Amino acid sequence: MRRVITLAKAENRRKNLLLVLALVMVNLGGSAAFALDPMGPPVAGLLKGELKGQADYSRSTMDLKLSEGKGVVYIDGVFQASWQEPSVTIKDFKINKGYVGLGYGVSLNCEAFLRMGATSSKFGDSLWEEGEKFDGSTDFTLGGGLKATFYERENLKIGGVFQANWAKFDGKLEVPTVAADDLIGIDLMEMQIAIGAIRTWTERVSIYGGPFVHLVNGDFDYAFSRAEGGLQTFKYSWDIKEGLTYGGYIGARLKLAEDWSFDIEYQHTEDANLFGASLMLRY
Repeated sequence: MRRVITLAKAENRRKNLLLVLALVMVNLGGSAAFALDPMGPPVAGLLKGELKGQADYSRSTMDLKLSEGKGVVYIDGVFQASWQEPSVTIKDFKINKGYVGLGYGVSLNCEAFLRMGATSSKFGDSLWEEGEKFDGSTDFTLGGGLKATFYERENLKIGGVFQANWAKFDGKLEVPTVAADDLIGIDLMEMQIAIGAIRTWTERVSIYGGPFVHLVNGDFDYAFSRAEGGLQTFKYSWDIKEGLTYGGYIGARLKLAEDWSFDIEYQHTEDANLFGASLMLRY
């Protein structure tokens, strides 16, 4: 039976649409690189006051562009010199993430969520092209966002999602030509904004997806030391900056039981790909 939309509900939807559009306009001026997180259906999935527990896993591969590089050298802790470093592209930067999260129905057509978890990363032979290999340790990641439903009719919903996350990647860079391991630290702050739809095909299967824009700011720090005429310490740093990245994603939601569901999705931009999965319990 077709749902009857009251004036109050229509007003709610207008407010939610304006909220997401405002977030889009505020963030379009930022700088970006490439990192992705699962988004799920781009619509609210909770009634007002409802809660949702969720576990996410994702694996992504991207090209990470480093710019405005700087280098500094110290001898026995005393500054010696500084210089500019050329831009570098870290190719096939691989990220694994695992999240646990909580969602809350703010209103009939708006849902907020928060998630936290762990992440790891690796890349090879990209920084100096000397056969080096980076294998990151397990680090912390934190994220959250909003989902809103703009339109609903029978088996179709149209809406939007805004999400942001911060992730840290630390580890050692093994360089065959250097005896000691070099240290790398990466900080990424990411935002994704999508407009899309979800369509219910059967009682247990729904398909969702749509276009999205993707933004990330970050820092890439690298340091190593060697004993040569005193303890020489070299420190390098780059900014992670790019213009807007556009992409698209598609996913499927499977209803496992009355309050249990499972999502699987794929995201793609010119420089990145992600495969993700999520298990959810609504209560």
